[in-house]
Amino acid sequence: MSQGRQRRIILIDTRFQLRLAGAFVLLQVVLTGAFAFGLYVFMDSELQAGLASAHAAYRSLDQMLLPLVLILAGFSLALSTTLVTAFVVILSHRIAGPLYRFRLVMEGLAERQLAPHARIRPDDQLGVLSEATGRALEILRSDLATLRTGLDQARQSVAAGDLPSAARDLADLDATLSRWSLGDSGSPE
Repeated sequence: MSQGRQRRIILIDTRFQLRLAGAFVLLQVVLTGAFAFGLYVFMDSELQAGLASAHAAYRSLDQMLLPLVLILAGFSLALSTTLVTAFVVILSHRIAGPLYRFRLVMEGLAERQLAPHARIRPDDQLGVLSEATGRALEILRSDLATLRTGLDQARQSVAAGDLPSAARDLADLDATLSRWSLGDSGSPE
């Protein structure tokens, strides 16, 4: 993936981003419901008190308030849902974008291909992970280049019949490989 080409993906990790947006929308629905209920109770009590003091009676006060509260709550919910979803998608790009990039790097490593870089945009989250991944890729790239060069030199030494040089070349290869810890499962013992 070239550094200059911008991705035009709206949802990078669809499941993660939509779950995050869904959580915010659910919170908004609860808050809007609480707002609507509170408004209804307040308006009902205030209007009842006002009408009682004016000695007026209005039979369908509930019928008048309920549609008003539902329309206001519905408008509030629709607007806030749209804004929250857009905000979550934009905000989650700072997390999902780097994760997408790191996944590509790891998939490339699984196919024995080193990515040219693992850098992310400056305003993205996970910058420390990006730097660590970049350093790890650079060390791996350097060691693989050293191993390839050492192997070529050892082959040339063997082909020329220069066994002392071949032994030194193999020792250099062993020194490079010895810097790696393969854990318990990778030890030759």
